[in-house]
Amino acid sequence: MAKNAIPGAPKAGGGPLSKLIGALFLFAALATVIQSPVAAAHFVTSVAAGVGSAGESLMTFFGEVS
Repeated sequence: MAKNAIPGAPKAGGGPLSKLIGALFLFAALATVIQSPVAAAHFVTSVAAGVGSAGESLMTFFGEVS
C-alpha cells in the first residue's frame, strides 16, 4: 500500500464533514450576496486585485531570476 505523500493531509474525495463545510461556506457566501450585494462586490474586487498584484509580483521575480 502506498504511503500518503503529505502526512496529515486529507484523502482525496472528501468525507461528509468536508462536504458540510463546503455547503455552509456556499450558503454564507450566498446569504452575504443577497443581504449586501455592494459590499460583496467590493470584497470580490479587492480579492481579485490582490491576486492580480501577487501574480505581477511573481512574474517580476521570475523575470529577474532568469
